[in-house]
Amino acid sequence: MNKNRPLLPTVILSITCAGLAILGRVLPTDSILSLGAVSIPFTDFFFVISAGIGSLGSGLLSFVLVFAAEFIRFSGDMSLYAVSTYLVLVLLTASLSTAGWFKTAKKTTVGCILTTAVLAFCWLLTFTVILPEGSLPSILYNDTPYWLLLVMALPETALAFAAVYLFYHKAPVHVRVRMANSWIYDPCEYGQLRKNQVLSRRITAFSMVETLILYGAALFCTNLLSAGAEKTPFNLSYVLTKWQDNLRLALMMMCVGVPIAYLFNRFIMQAVVFPVNRMSNYMDRYYMQQREAGVKHEFPDLRIHTGDEIERLYHSLGKMVHDMDAYVDHILEQEQKTAHLTRDFMMALAKAVDAKDHYTSGHSVRVAQYSREIARRMGKNQEEQEEIYTLGLLHDIGKIGVPESIINKNGRLTDEEFRIIKEHSVMGYDILKNVKELPTLAVGARWHHERFDGCGYPDGLSGESIPPEARIIGVADAYDAMTSNRAYSSVRPQAQVRAEILRCKGSQFDPAIADVMVGIMDDDKDYRLHE
Repeated sequence: MNKNRPLLPTVILSITCAGLAILGRVLPTDSILSLGAVSIPFTDFFFVISAGIGSLGSGLLSFVLVFAAEFIRFSGDMSLYAVSTYLVLVLLTASLSTAGWFKTAKKTTVGCILTTAVLAFCWLLTFTVILPEGSLPSILYNDTPYWLLLVMALPETALAFAAVYLFYHKAPVHVRVRMANSWIYDPCEYGQLRKNQVLSRRITAFSMVETLILYGAALFCTNLLSAGAEKTPFNLSYVLTKWQDNLRLALMMMCVGVPIAYLFNRFIMQAVVFPVNRMSNYMDRYYMQQREAGVKHEFPDLRIHTGDEIERLYHSLGKMVHDMDAYVDHILEQEQKTAHLTRDFMMALAKAVDAKDHYTSGHSVRVAQYSREIARRMGKNQEEQEEIYTLGLLHDIGKIGVPESIINKNGRLTDEEFRIIKEHSVMGYDILKNVKELPTLAVGARWHHERFDGCGYPDGLSGESIPPEARIIGVADAYDAMTSNRAYSSVRPQAQVRAEILRCKGSQFDPAIADVMVGIMDDDKDYRLHE
């Protein structure tokens, strides 16, 4: 039940239904308003309305009122067995309503048939097994085939179910919101509603088991005392001979005990379970939500005013959320500063490497930019694009360990000098492999000179065995080498660069990445990308 929804409408509904049911029973049989001989079964109509619309709370309140009226005005076995049937009807209808069986006409029809069968079975059990012969008015069921009980139960059940279905689908929204206490209205989010339902079922099941144990203990003590008073041995045979008395006592205890168990259950749910559940649900959302920097989370007013430890826990959680927000803001601020510091540090390293080569100023930054654009056109997400950009920045970090005399030599390198130059990839890998926060950082440094045909260095990898980041950086590095002034070459014309990349597709370069690079060049009609 929604604790914040006004209780008055469902109380009025319960009293109205109970009043109409009692009125049909107490009017003289010759009254035009009297239901006459069928006043007892048609009392069920009002229980379906009350339990179907107001659910279990409303249905049980109506039941308590009718229960009291039955034993004040109509005492005896007939009243006892009638009200026990009413209780079964209330429980069944409320269960169907809460489970959403009035959402569609098909479900409503199935529920109507099910309820009719249960109602007819309760009548059949009462009239053939429980009540002594001759206790029924002849006008009701004397000499009537029992299968006609189904026919007699169907009109009232069908009419009541149709009324509840029309209420949920035709009544004004504000009326449904204020009166309905089932699937039609619950302000909780799905997760919290699900938790409420699970907890309600568990506590209800526990209450029912507890009630059954008390029933058994009461029946045992009653039979034991009765046997002692009659000076008869207490055994199973004696209990069976008292089956009608035992059944009467069990029904009486059920009619009294079920409403009490329900009220106790609702008290526990409203005072303890629901408040804790609302707080738990909010904290789940708080931790699972993707939180943006600068967004404040105000602890909502969950309307928990129990005046006990539950309310104190609620206020403590509110303070914790406030303090946690401040702490998270501090962490995010520090992370942002660290990210800027890391990027600036990497940029400084890249510039330090480029500064060793007088002919390749800005090479690392350009390779990083080309690599990021290739990754973007290949459909990589933003995070992957930034990662490849970082790898491109530091792909030549190993040149720090190569003598400047070799890097800046104007003439052709000797075999030994070329061997030393090639070691920069392994040196870069050794430098970057210890950066645990970016385990792929060393990938670009070690394998950006590998070839797709396996003729590259340092490991001779080929094809798909070369990490994709290294394959991207390899194409970007080659493009920058052909479009920059070097000691051994000058900037080549774009058409020549394009033809070279296509020529090396499948041998030096991954064909798919080479095609992407060619597409970037084709979009650079003024040949300004390399600048």
